[in-house]
Amino acid sequence: MANKRSIYGALSTLLTIALVSILCWYFLGRPQSIDEGLENLQTAGKNAKDKFDEWNITSLGDFANVLQDGLNGLDFGSFFDNDPRVGDNSTILWKDFDPNNGGLSLTLLNALDDDWAEEFDLAVEDWRQSDALVLTTERVEVDHTCQSKDGVMVVCNANFGDTGWVGINENSIVNDRIVASVSKMNEYYLKNSNFDHRRYTMCHEIGHGFGLPHTDENPYNSNLGNCLDYTDDPDQNLHPGEVNFNKLRTMYLTNTERRVEKRYVRGGGDGSEEGEVEEERIIITRTLEFRG
Repeated sequence: MANKRSIYGALSTLLTIALVSILCWYFLGRPQSIDEGLENLQTAGKNAKDKFDEWNITSLGDFANVLQDGLNGLDFGSFFDNDPRVGDNSTILWKDFDPNNGGLSLTLLNALDDDWAEEFDLAVEDWRQSDALVLTTERVEVDHTCQSKDGVMVVCNANFGDTGWVGINENSIVNDRIVASVSKMNEYYLKNSNFDHRRYTMCHEIGHGFGLPHTDENPYNSNLGNCLDYTDDPDQNLHPGEVNFNKLRTMYLTNTERRVEKRYVRGGGDGSEEGEVEEERIIITRTLEFRG
């Protein structure tokens, strides 16, 4: 009886595999060879991706369901509850910067809809007041998918839905250094919000894109007068503030001298045999330079 059950089970498995194989064969256009089947599979995958991208772009660029009254009547301070940066006061440096030539030179790609032009321009001009930043901007095609690009900061807007966040910054980190950044404005909340909410969010997320942390994470205490301070009343926190300019000086106007010391130790390195082995030690010294 056990043998019969094993045989029936094996036959059932084989029939299932055969049926799935036939269905796949039809799905792939009844290819006549393995190479043709693989080619058809790649085509099917590309078509599926194109359809998904088309749906995704349409969804992110569709503002029909955004809040008609924007943030009116809502507690703006509560939108910081789910911020992934809460509690992290560390700074993160960009991969490439020159402390002897203005600090961080960075291009911001403006992939926003036209109605964000003023908020973007004001935020960039505010951050340009830092002597540790050399910022350029480039107007690119509107991108509601907010695709990242190495070596630059992309600033974009889309209807990301009822996420609980009005804006978010995503820094791509390689070897503890930023290599790309995307600052996203969530139109679900911001499309019909007042100018101060939009300007504050723009300044805030761009600031994170430079590697800056929050200056305070209690939105209900007194405003500190900078856009990286949590607030429920953003009209007092629209600008970067000197506190963030000082942090940027420390981050990007710091000379880093790399000095290599070499010494020789006895032994083969693993203790297996005698001989001289070169051992290299990296010593990093940092000095802070302030520029007026």
